[in-house]
Amino acid sequence: MLFEPIIINGMQLKNRVVRSATYEAMATEDGKITDKIIKFYTRLAKGGVGLIITGHAYIQKNGIADSFQLGAYSDEHVMGLKKLTTAIHEQNTMVALQISHAGRQTVPEAIGGQTPMGPSSIEADSVFNVSPREMTVEEILKSIDAFVKAAERSKKAGFDAVQLHAAHGYLMAQFLSSHTNRRSDEWGGTPEKRMRFIIETYKKVRQAVGKIYPVLIKLSVDEGIENGITLSEAINISQTLSQLGIDAIEISGGTIADTVFMVCRGDIPIDILTSEEDLSEAEKLSEQLYSIKDNVMFKEAYWLQHAEKIKAVIKDTPLILVGGMKYPQTMERVLESKKADLISLSRALIREPNLPNEMEKGRKNPVKCSFCNRCLFETGSGSLRCYNLG
Repeated sequence: MLFEPIIINGMQLKNRVVRSATYEAMATEDGKITDKIIKFYTRLAKGGVGLIITGHAYIQKNGIADSFQLGAYSDEHVMGLKKLTTAIHEQNTMVALQISHAGRQTVPEAIGGQTPMGPSSIEADSVFNVSPREMTVEEILKSIDAFVKAAERSKKAGFDAVQLHAAHGYLMAQFLSSHTNRRSDEWGGTPEKRMRFIIETYKKVRQAVGKIYPVLIKLSVDEGIENGITLSEAINISQTLSQLGIDAIEISGGTIADTVFMVCRGDIPIDILTSEEDLSEAEKLSEQLYSIKDNVMFKEAYWLQHAEKIKAVIKDTPLILVGGMKYPQTMERVLESKKADLISLSRALIREPNLPNEMEKGRKNPVKCSFCNRCLFETGSGSLRCYNLG
C-alpha cells in the first residue's frame, strides 16, 4: 500500500512516502534559493519519494527562525523557487512549500535587533532567552496577510501544494497553545478564540489559491508542557480544519523552545549542545540534558496512538504520520490499518535519500538512521546532512 498512488485535491502522488519538512540551512542570507539546495532536493527526488515538503520558509522578515533559512516573504524569491520546483518535477516528484513564522522562537540578532513577538508577552524560555512582546491586532492581521501572500508565491513558483506550519511552537502553534497565548481579546481566552488565527489564515489562503490547490497543515498534537496543546485540543482543532476543507493534516508535537526532543525522539547530542557554553553553563546544561534522556529515547512510530485518534474524527481527510518510522513493514501496517494515509520521513531520508526506491523493490531491513540527531543540531554550524555515515 505504501507504493500505491493517492490524489490530494488534484495533486497526484506516485506513492505515499512523504519527505517531512526539515530546515536545510542552505539558502542565502536573505532566504533565496542556491544551487546547493537545488542539488540537495534533486537527489532526494531521485530517491523515489512521492512528495517533498521543503524546510519551513519564513513569511515575514521578523519571522525568521534560523540562519540561511528559506524565505517566501518577497516576490524576489519566486524566480529561485521556480528553479527548485522545475528540478524536482523533472524527477517525477511533487513538492509542497512549508510556510511559517517563528513568533517568539527567534532572537533579536536575527531580526534586526527587534524583540521577537508572539500572541502574548510571556517569560523567557531557556533556549532563546528572550521574553517576546505581545502582538498588536494590526500585527496579527499583517501576519495573516503575509501567510496569504507566501501561499500565492508558492503557487506562482510551481509548487504543487502549500503547507501551513502550525507545529513545533512556531507562531501558528503559539496562538493555539494557552501556554503562549494568554490573551483575553478576540484572539485568545477560549479554545475557539485561540483557533481564530489559524482559521482566518486558512480561509484567506484558500480564497487566494483557489479550491483546486492543495492546502496542507502540520499540527502539534501534544506540546508536553503545562498549558500546552493537548491531544484532546488537537482532536478538536483537526476536526474543525477537516470540516473547513483542509486537504491533509500532518501531525507532530513538542516545541523548539521547551520540548524539542518530543519533536525528534532519539539520542541527545550533548557535546554539540554544550560546545558554545562556558564551562559552568556547559556543566549545568549537560546535567539538564542527561536528566531527560530516558524520557525522549527513540520509539518507533511515536505519534501513532495520536494519529489513530485524530484519524477517527477527520475521516476522509488524509492524515500524514511522521515520527520515528523505522521498518518498512511498520509503515505498511500503519497504512493497512487506516490509522494514517501517508508516511512522512525526515531523518531516515537524510541518511538514505534512496530509501523509497529500495523499499519499493522489496527492502525489509530497517532504515540505517541511528536517530542520533546530529543532523538536526549541526545545522547551527553547517548545512543539513548525515553526520554519522560510515
